[in-house]
Amino acid sequence: MTVVAIRRNNYEQNLKIKYARGICKSDLKFAPSIVRRLVIVGFLGGWVSGALGLGGGAIFNPVLLSMGIPASVSGSTGMYLVMFTTFGQSVTYILIGQLNYSYGLWISAWCILGTYIGMRMLDWLMKKYNRQSFIIFLLSAILGISAILTVLLGTNDILAQVGKGNKNLIFKFDF
Repeated sequence: MTVVAIRRNNYEQNLKIKYARGICKSDLKFAPSIVRRLVIVGFLGGWVSGALGLGGGAIFNPVLLSMGIPASVSGSTGMYLVMFTTFGQSVTYILIGQLNYSYGLWISAWCILGTYIGMRMLDWLMKKYNRQSFIIFLLSAILGISAILTVLLGTNDILAQVGKGNKNLIFKFDF
């Protein structure tokens, strides 16, 4: 599928260049080095986001920004990736009867408000300083803090279970 998608995008890009229509400054030029980089980042980013339970946006946004993609395009792409993971997880929880609708609506409202305020602030900062580095710094900081807190809170939970006398904390991998 990756090869088919790359060939199709390359074909469409060549048509845009040939007829000088529909070319955006955010379009990536499908040179072999860029395609290689996209495939490697896509594979590793997908693997890491799947292993950590992330939606992919936290990994792909900084990469897209570093490749010169405008912040609005990389942010939209990140949200697009997160949408699929979130939808799949929601369907899973609905099927097993574990989805707390009132909690989900409460969190959704705050997420929408926070996203709106955050995007307005970042838009203001980027217009004022004419730089995208604020977004890269912010995403890197959030990813770093998340990684540290995941380890600390997970360790704390395991130690709390051991303190309660729970000896069934052996990690097994059955194949």
